[in-house]
Amino acid sequence: MKHYKVGIIGCGVILPRHLESIQENSNFELVALCDIQDSLVNSLSKKYRVKSFIDYKKLIDSKLVNFIVVATPNSLHFKQAKYALENGCDVLVEKPVSFNSSHIKDLDNLAKKHNQNAYCVLQVRLNPTINIIKETLKQNLLGNIRAVNFIQRWQRPYEYFSGWRGEPNIGGGTLYEVGIHYLDVLQHLFGKPDVIGSKCYEIKHKEVGIEDTIYSIFDYGSFGGTCEVTIAAEPSNLECSFSILGSNGYLKLGGKALNIIESYNFLSNGAKVNFENILKQSPISIEPNSYGSYAGSCPNHPFVYKNLEEFKIIESYNVIKLIEEIYSHSSINYNL
Repeated sequence: MKHYKVGIIGCGVILPRHLESIQENSNFELVALCDIQDSLVNSLSKKYRVKSFIDYKKLIDSKLVNFIVVATPNSLHFKQAKYALENGCDVLVEKPVSFNSSHIKDLDNLAKKHNQNAYCVLQVRLNPTINIIKETLKQNLLGNIRAVNFIQRWQRPYEYFSGWRGEPNIGGGTLYEVGIHYLDVLQHLFGKPDVIGSKCYEIKHKEVGIEDTIYSIFDYGSFGGTCEVTIAAEPSNLECSFSILGSNGYLKLGGKALNIIESYNFLSNGAKVNFENILKQSPISIEPNSYGSYAGSCPNHPFVYKNLEEFKIIESYNVIKLIEEIYSHSSINYNL
């Protein structure tokens, strides 16, 4: 396996997840850190005994690295990944890769043109609960799917939008920030639905001009579904759940980050027995990330690094397209 000399662009709250991932994967070696905050990156580079940069282009041009992790504010991801691919580096991009789905194809084509590799962090796909659903669907234990409903009721404090996340042209909105991983899992399991209708509200975070609550109706072709995403729950995350209704039973994934099988039942006892065998063979989900005053999704980043080929950049196309369509039906345009 190729040995990667890694440079990380962006030293924000997700940095510890990437540092942990590099430490747990021997074919990755941290070589450099880059951030526009000079004092921060200098301090971190001394701590980890690596080079420091404040200009990402100088980091890439230095030829010290052959693998770039892009973990900067959302609107910067595309151009930084593009520069890395054009200048001899493979790249792993945090979500969202872009606010524009056409950019995903641009990066995929660029990687192929330069014989480089481009990957995206879709780490919730690796939750053990998602593998349980995959196996359940593979064995057709639920029968014909009749409905899929997604609910994300999270809390985000007012200070969450005090920095770049409070700028619509930089953060991009609630779906790009907190809904994206679960919308990705939804389309990964059941295919990308058509958006029939959508409505956005500014209920709690009115001052920042970014929606904090979204309701949508989806059409999967042979069945329908709903989507509710809010960051206005108080005082903490309430739930993140999928309810799947089939002709032979139902199944609900829940917990605060889609990390628990909450309930299930089947018409046939054989299906129930088979499902419980799947449960017995499944590992326990990791607890969600904690950011002090709020919680995020489950930290599966080390497993992304171990399974990069499953996360080619084109894998993020459908979820970005879906978010574009949701916002389009809501008369919001973050396609910047």
